[in-house]
Amino acid sequence: MNKKYDIHPDFAKFPVVTLTFNVILLWLINTAMKLQCFFVRRSLKLTVDYHLITRADGSHLKVFTLKPHGLAKPAPALVYYHGGGFGITYASLHLKSCERYANETGCIVIFVPYRLAPKHPFPGGFDDCYASLEWGITKADSLGIDASRIAVGGDSAGGALAAGVAQKSRDEKLVKLCAQLLIYPVLDNTCSTLSATEFIDVPVWNARSNQYMWDMYLSRYRDAATPAYAAPGHGQLQHLPMTYVETAEFDPLRDEGLRYISALQQQDIEVIINETKQTVHGYDAMEKNEISKRSMLARIAFLNQAFAPSDD
Repeated sequence: MNKKYDIHPDFAKFPVVTLTFNVILLWLINTAMKLQCFFVRRSLKLTVDYHLITRADGSHLKVFTLKPHGLAKPAPALVYYHGGGFGITYASLHLKSCERYANETGCIVIFVPYRLAPKHPFPGGFDDCYASLEWGITKADSLGIDASRIAVGGDSAGGALAAGVAQKSRDEKLVKLCAQLLIYPVLDNTCSTLSATEFIDVPVWNARSNQYMWDMYLSRYRDAATPAYAAPGHGQLQHLPMTYVETAEFDPLRDEGLRYISALQQQDIEVIINETKQTVHGYDAMEKNEISKRSMLARIAFLNQAFAPSDD
């Protein structure tokens, strides 16, 4: 057990590791996770449909939708981007969480397995994420989606993608999103906050891994300014939709999340805050822990609020 920090005993059991984003190690991790998720997808208690999106270069992105059985349409939609440091594919936890979001809010989840770094650094994966939102809007009628009730969401690196997509969607006047759901999101590539420098030895995700991640993800921009939408904590935050931000107490990303909350509030944007205590990055992998259970209920409550039909 890690005694240096007041981490809940359940989460203190997680390993303290530094991820350097070695290509061979990433391949091994991603292969194992893909195999695991193959079986989990088959066990989900909803309808899973697969779709191909054509990219600008003619290649295809395969996304899938999760639809509750007997869902009344048109239904709200959540376009979801998984975490994994921009280099690791989705885990069974992502699928199980999205299953709950769909079934307990009555929404359609568009799940996006975007291209991964280091083979595809920014903007590869981000472009896939934005294209998936565009596709969902274009196909709203055939998918049974209410285009006035579309949210984006993501955890960790997926939170960065969701927040960046929300900003670009606003700038391009693509759609008026009803919400963004950001779970311990990646937001700041400077890695200069107190938590992003202090937490070098916390479980799961530490400050060193965080810096390695940004070096990999922004490898095309090492001698240039940070590109728009890559680090959404530095973006323009006006006119964004209502937002849920969840932070973990002993997470290098904690302070950038709190700073983002404050910046949104200064823009008079409604923010639902879930500032969890005794937690580490990815703590909700321990699904049976009471803190994890409460956070899942908070996310579902937020989505139900966001998806409620407007009186306008």
